[in-house]
Amino acid sequence: MMGKRILASLLSMAMVGAVLAGCSGGGETASSQAGSSAAPASSAAGSEATPAEGGFEFTGYPMNAQDQTITWYGGPSYNPNAAYASAEDSPFHTLLQEQLGVNIEWQFPTAGTDATQAFNLMMAGGTLPDVINHTLMKDAERYITEGTIYDLTPYIQEHAPAYYAWLQTDTAYDKAMKTDSGKYYGFGFFREDGGWNDTYLGPVADAAALEAVGIKADEVKTISDWDNMLKALKDSGMSTPLSFAKSRIETTGISGAFGAYGLIKYQLFIDGNQKVQLAHVQPEYKNYLQKLNEWYQAGYIDQDFLSLDDTAARSNAQNRTMAVSITSMGQISNWERDAEQNSTGAKWVALSYPKGDDGTLSMVFGGYGIGEVAGTISTNCPEEKIPLVMRALDYAYTDEGFLYWNFGKEGNSWEYDANGEVQYLPIVTEDPNGINDAIDKFGGSTWSGNCIQATKLLYLKNTETAIACNDKWFYENEPVTAAWKMPNGLTYTEEESNRHTELQGAIQTYIEEQSVKFMTGEESLDNFDNFVATVEGMGLEEMLAIDQAAYDRYLAR
Repeated sequence: MMGKRILASLLSMAMVGAVLAGCSGGGETASSQAGSSAAPASSAAGSEATPAEGGFEFTGYPMNAQDQTITWYGGPSYNPNAAYASAEDSPFHTLLQEQLGVNIEWQFPTAGTDATQAFNLMMAGGTLPDVINHTLMKDAERYITEGTIYDLTPYIQEHAPAYYAWLQTDTAYDKAMKTDSGKYYGFGFFREDGGWNDTYLGPVADAAALEAVGIKADEVKTISDWDNMLKALKDSGMSTPLSFAKSRIETTGISGAFGAYGLIKYQLFIDGNQKVQLAHVQPEYKNYLQKLNEWYQAGYIDQDFLSLDDTAARSNAQNRTMAVSITSMGQISNWERDAEQNSTGAKWVALSYPKGDDGTLSMVFGGYGIGEVAGTISTNCPEEKIPLVMRALDYAYTDEGFLYWNFGKEGNSWEYDANGEVQYLPIVTEDPNGINDAIDKFGGSTWSGNCIQATKLLYLKNTETAIACNDKWFYENEPVTAAWKMPNGLTYTEEESNRHTELQGAIQTYIEEQSVKFMTGEESLDNFDNFVATVEGMGLEEMLAIDQAAYDRYLAR
């Protein structure tokens, strides 16, 4: 599980990649997209000199291209750590230029700007950067057709050999980075061990607080158990037994116990008949809202949850004003370290994802280890510059680049221990802001990016307790961690994209507003049927037909 294979000698992987380069993947359904822990291709796989138009010749990294500049829109994925005013001060960004041997001019959304809004403004602004990193998978075919981004198919095997070899290690990876017509469009984000890495969020509790009211954390299994737990905590005098950052419950929460598929955020899911459905119009979703509203009205749920972020939730955990939450593996690491440093007495542990009293569990937070972002090359980049840009992007998928993107530069932020394992140096482990913050200064795969996130990184940055949380959330629920998910990588036609954007925009805004109102009681659940009728009247059937067609084409690739 610790990904040692990916840090071992990768010569055999390079040989496999070379053999596979001329092979095409077989058909694979989304329900069988188990993540692969195969290693990335060695940088040796593409180290031969490759003459290209415009005079660039690749002879290895660092490239001899210090006189050239790549403009790169990183989106929120690559924002410099908060300790740095700009990319020019950030260790990850500055050292990446040295590793690559080319100048990079980074572009990011303005602070406080919504990522989608920032992307739309950039796309409408005229001159685009060479590289665009964004969640644009569904629209890739349209952008290629419109002439906004390049079809990378003619270039990928020659100028991105490590990346191409990586895609061939798992049919699902390859499918996700192609359009329905078979065009490669970008460089994706992958989690090394697939599903385990993607199930990084779930329910937790302060076991000490539970024990104080006579409850054992490992015996809390069902929604009735949650009813009893929250009531006991409230009766003991705790003001807000259940508190969480809003972002941590928007997509999932504990909806699976009700046969539902999400909470506030717009969310599609795949039902047992391989049909695309909208989570918010299902009767099971109403049942979930009823329970949350019941808890909210009883004062079990923090009344300020809509304004809470991870920082506020961390403060609540440290002050012990809550005992139950839904959060991530990384946040649990922070909470546990806070409890130890401040001797608060809290003992944070994972709770099982609760089931319905009848055993229902339709979903938990999870995925297939394939992210939603892709790094594409805009047609503003001159064609003769494509080999240089693709080699810069390909670096992350080589063995050397894999280490850099995850851990930073060897000798600067990490070194090998006596067993040949990566270990962080004091500049990371003794950072006054904590190891999680320090890792974000030197690596580029912490949240997302055009790279492969190492499982080893997650083990190094998290506590044993946090790792145990992830194990519980994933291994107890493996069959339902991802089977419900719309796969990342399906694409719309140009006509579908335009129409779907129009329909989804209105539906998404409406359901997200109403979901909060139903949950808090501002809107009575007696009006749920009217809510569903309104959504249906906004073009739901037509929108789902577009999604179904795209999903069916994805399965047929």
